[in-house]
Amino acid sequence: AAFFPARFISSTFAKISSIFSPFFMKIKSNKISDIRQFYLGELSEIFSPQESTIFLDLIFEEFLGLSRMDRILNTEKRATESEILKIHFAVKELEKHKPIQYIFNKTGFYGLPFFVDENVLIPRPETEELVEWVLRELSGNDGSITILDIGTGSGCIAITLKKNFSPGNVWAMDISPQALAVAEKNARLNAATIQFLLFDILEKQGLENLPWFDVIVSNPPYVRNSEKVLMQKNVLDYEPALALFVDDNDPLKFYRAIAEFSMIKLKSGGLLFLEINESLGAETVALLKTTGFSDIIIRKDINDKNRMVKAIKY
Repeated sequence: AAFFPARFISSTFAKISSIFSPFFMKIKSNKISDIRQFYLGELSEIFSPQESTIFLDLIFEEFLGLSRMDRILNTEKRATESEILKIHFAVKELEKHKPIQYIFNKTGFYGLPFFVDENVLIPRPETEELVEWVLRELSGNDGSITILDIGTGSGCIAITLKKNFSPGNVWAMDISPQALAVAEKNARLNAATIQFLLFDILEKQGLENLPWFDVIVSNPPYVRNSEKVLMQKNVLDYEPALALFVDDNDPLKFYRAIAEFSMIKLKSGGLLFLEINESLGAETVALLKTTGFSDIIIRKDINDKNRMVKAIKY
């Protein structure tokens, strides 16, 4: 690896400082307390004081390694020029409503670390509830089962199931090569052995090459285009539309495709778990019944919304 001479580094920082000098000049000093006060004012023009405080606490912990308590106890601590620049760029991205998970390229899910970028959805707490349900149902199993996650995205469902039910053989598929690359990175990050597959569930080409599955899990796209008006700018502008939205004239198309696929590749007595649109619970149940599933259960999430379905294939 090549190393830059010290004079190059110092001259580069000098150039950067000159470009951003208006911002540096507005900050009273490079003390953490002064930097925080300045950027609280910047963020508070867009976000609530509480949100601004939370964002800055996360930024300081990420770039300076300071927890909130560290910051309070070390009032005289100062930041370097490069650290201030990192804080500055993060704040500017937040002001454009970019999710902080994408700014840091990381998030947590079910106690595990995950890399995320704009090729995959940011995992939600509701999906953790779905995973918890699956794990509870598998708790008495001997582990000799095969699980499939359809539309894996970041890989959070597949990897979490593998880490918490390690004897199982876990597969994960997605239509997006970019999403699969992220999922594979997360599998390495979490030391989880997953079989990844580029596959279009709507086309179902190559079914003969797949094994039989004991459990199929999916959090497919289910937000209708007409529901975009209810969504925040940080979701609409940054998260992949391919993984979120469906046409209003056929909002259950992915559920139909998954149900039909499951009737072919799910073993007799196998379980199907789905995250669903809270407004389409009855319609989803009716579709599963028509396809041939039995013992269908809808479960509410922590916010009392119809969010998950379990069905059995006999």
